[in-house]
Amino acid sequence: MVIKFLDSTPLANYKILSNSITPRPIAWISTISSAGVVNLAPFSFFAPLCATPVIFGVNIMNKGNGELKDTLINAKSTQKITISTVQVGFLESMQQTSTELPYDVSEATQYAIPLESVSIHYPPMVQGSLVAFFCEFKEILQFNQTSSTLIVEAKEVFIHDNIYTENLNFSIDNVGRVGKSFIYR
Repeated sequence: MVIKFLDSTPLANYKILSNSITPRPIAWISTISSAGVVNLAPFSFFAPLCATPVIFGVNIMNKGNGELKDTLINAKSTQKITISTVQVGFLESMQQTSTELPYDVSEATQYAIPLESVSIHYPPMVQGSLVAFFCEFKEILQFNQTSSTLIVEAKEVFIHDNIYTENLNFSIDNVGRVGKSFIYR
């Protein structure tokens, strides 16, 4: 079967990519609204794009009703995001935060997910996460009207003392996306 992407729908394209480019790491992104509400949402369309400077790309589909997701609104507004890695113990909480809540409701508060501020200039990270990247907004690439690609530059990284080594040869068991399932070591 050959499918021409030009003839396909955005949702069909997402499903093809989601189920074939696997496993993919999950970025658990925290942002803060202009009213101070912490948004926490998982994104499996996430990848490093460059090592120097450290650049990440995150594809953010619109909400089910077509509106922009809170993460994208907040990133544009505050110019800051924090990306926490997702370990096995966070799987249930991470899945809960994929629920679309009203803009003024914090997923972290709604689902009792503890956060901690490690770098005062950035949104809080998920408490207990082994690695977190503190990033600044670079740009948004707009290829269509149903999703946006957020480009951010990591300025700082938190590496938990339990895994940190001077030579940076550490290993963590992150949760990754494999189609509709998750994988971890």
